[in-house]
Amino acid sequence: MNSGSEHKQFFFEEQPVGYFEDELPSSPGEYRYLPLRGPGHLRWIEALASSGSQRCYYMIEGKKQYFIVLKAPSHGVVLVHAHTHVRIEE
Repeated sequence: MNSGSEHKQFFFEEQPVGYFEDELPSSPGEYRYLPLRGPGHLRWIEALASSGSQRCYYMIEGKKQYFIVLKAPSHGVVLVHAHTHVRIEE
């Protein structure tokens, strides 16, 4: 099991969007990612274009770690506004 790549995958509305290439978002700034071809990435890009910033998350030790994406200024780059530690009971 390659836990490193699992931790770098991020999601929008329970759908996988992509993998962060370097570090996970922990503060505001730009982060590089590899998009996943599929409905999650397409829906996320459409939501960014039509409604603006969107909440995404990645998983660490079974907990969702949320962050806000302001925009995707270029292919494979996201601009993150905030990072929050939110635990949602399932």
